[in-house]
Amino acid sequence: MDLFEKIERTRHFGELFVIWLWYHADIDDTMFRLSDGSLLSLSFDNQLTLEAKLAQAERTRISGGAPAASSEAREALRQGKLVSQAKIRVERDEKTWVFVLNAQTLTLTGLKIPAVMTKADDEKLYERQFLIEEIDALVRGLYERFLTIRLDAKQWKNESHALAAWIDEEV
Repeated sequence: MDLFEKIERTRHFGELFVIWLWYHADIDDTMFRLSDGSLLSLSFDNQLTLEAKLAQAERTRISGGAPAASSEAREALRQGKLVSQAKIRVERDEKTWVFVLNAQTLTLTGLKIPAVMTKADDEKLYERQFLIEEIDALVRGLYERFLTIRLDAKQWKNESHALAAWIDEEV
């Protein structure tokens, strides 16, 4: 199997990852434990886009308030739509990042980093770079946790049943 085939076979992992984040943010009161034991808070912000896999023109875009908590968003999941983009807020150690996560590519866009505390211009650049690297590491840590569950048949069976029950719940 060549690299292209591997990518195509696992492309849906990003979409599952974002739904998994949504599920755990909902049931675990936004708290996530990474493999290193550290905690972070993750919540869905004011923007959520879901798309039908087979008909890209069929898109549900919900914004304002808490779209992930809406019955409209959950109904879109029940109809088989997958999250294509979500605006996410991550908080850790009194720092807050906000960004849009693209589910297919797992890219972060529109990243707002915590306030830079350094006064010197050259040090500000290094601090900004550190904050960008920190959120990248946090998102990678969450994806690693997801993959650990997803690639273990027994764990994924339990997790997917719980996910399906959560999707079917009335909001």
